[in-house]
Amino acid sequence: MTHVSPAADVRWLDALQRLAMRAAHEVKGALNGVSVNLEVIRSRSSRPNAAASTISTFADAASAQLDDVIELTEALLGLTRPAREPVEIAVETRRIAILLGAAARAEGRRLVIEDAAGLEHLGVTSAPGSVVRLAICDCLVASIDASAKTRCSAVPDTSVPTLRIDATDGDRVTVATDLVTAAAECGVEIHIERSAVFISFPR
Repeated sequence: MTHVSPAADVRWLDALQRLAMRAAHEVKGALNGVSVNLEVIRSRSSRPNAAASTISTFADAASAQLDDVIELTEALLGLTRPAREPVEIAVETRRIAILLGAAARAEGRRLVIEDAAGLEHLGVTSAPGSVVRLAICDCLVASIDASAKTRCSAVPDTSVPTLRIDATDGDRVTVATDLVTAAAECGVEIHIERSAVFISFPR
């Protein structure tokens, strides 16, 4: 396993804080929705002879919003714990995408995981967890900030696991040079084209 410097760990913690800030509004919004719908259910169900049909819509809405809260919370909690090594690339990509995707939707943008099953074929990498997470997070953020729609997918038939991130209808994607350098020191190669970023991980 490639050893990571404390500076990379610090940088990931900073990225995680920014990631949490992006998603915080969506978590609060979903929690508020659950609370409001449960209050309506409580109020209506307390009426004599209340029909189930008067609360079913609110129960369905509360259930869906609770699912959102659970998904967002599990993703955030997963990222606050040290990554298991060797790192499962698909697991970390999904966690980050869940949080960034929710924040993107609130801004009228979209983050799409294309062929989600294909991510599983990326397998594991020997790169440090903090560097893997940092590379995925910062590259996704760069694409989302540049485009109304971002597509993330596994690149098939490559000698090393490679993730592709496309800004499908936006401006040029800009990734910080120091991130590229720091990632490369741990064996993670970031290649930037005009509107696409390729992240290759060592086995």
